[in-house]
Amino acid sequence: MQAHTIKHRLPAAIALVLWGLAVAPTAFAGSDMSQSSADNKPQTVVDTLMSAAPESVAKHATVLSRTGKILKKGDSEWVCRFAGLTGDTPTCLDSQSRAYFKARSQGKTPQVERIGITYMLHGMTMGTGMHMPPHVMLIVPNLSSLASFPTTPESGMPWVMKANTPYAHLIIPMDGAE
Repeated sequence: MQAHTIKHRLPAAIALVLWGLAVAPTAFAGSDMSQSSADNKPQTVVDTLMSAAPESVAKHATVLSRTGKILKKGDSEWVCRFAGLTGDTPTCLDSQSRAYFKARSQGKTPQVERIGITYMLHGMTMGTGMHMPPHVMLIVPNLSSLASFPTTPESGMPWVMKANTPYAHLIIPMDGAE
C-alpha cells in the first residue's frame, strides 16, 4: 500500500514544487546576492539565507548562523542556514530534509517518513568543484520511486543524486532562479 501511495504522490509533489517555484525566476530577476534591490545596501546574512527559498517559505523560516545561533525565529518547520563543504551555500530545509542530512552526516541510513524538500535557489559548488545550478531537492521515503529518473544532470531534467545508495534524492533544476 505504501509503495502504491508514494508512486502516485511523487509526481504530484514534483508538480507542486515546480508550480510553487514558477514565480522564483521573477523574484530573483535583476537581483544580486550581495546587494539589496531596495536601497543598494549590502544584504544581511538573514536576507542572504532567506533568499535560498521562495518568499512564501522563507518568511516563516527560522534562520540560523553558521554556529547554529538563531538569527530570526520563524513560525514553521523550515530552517534557512548555510550548507555545503565551505559553509557558504544558502539553503532552506523542512524538518524531514534536516533529519535526512543529519543521518547522512553521521553515516546512518536516513529514516524518511514523508517527502522532504530542500531549496537551494542559488545553487552550490560541490566538493568535486562541480557547480550545481539553482535547484530543489526532494527526499523520498521509497527510493524505488526514483528508478525512472536519470542519474546524471546532463539532460537538464530532474535527476537522482547518490543513486543506488540510502542517500539517493531527486534534484530538480530551477533554471533562471539565479
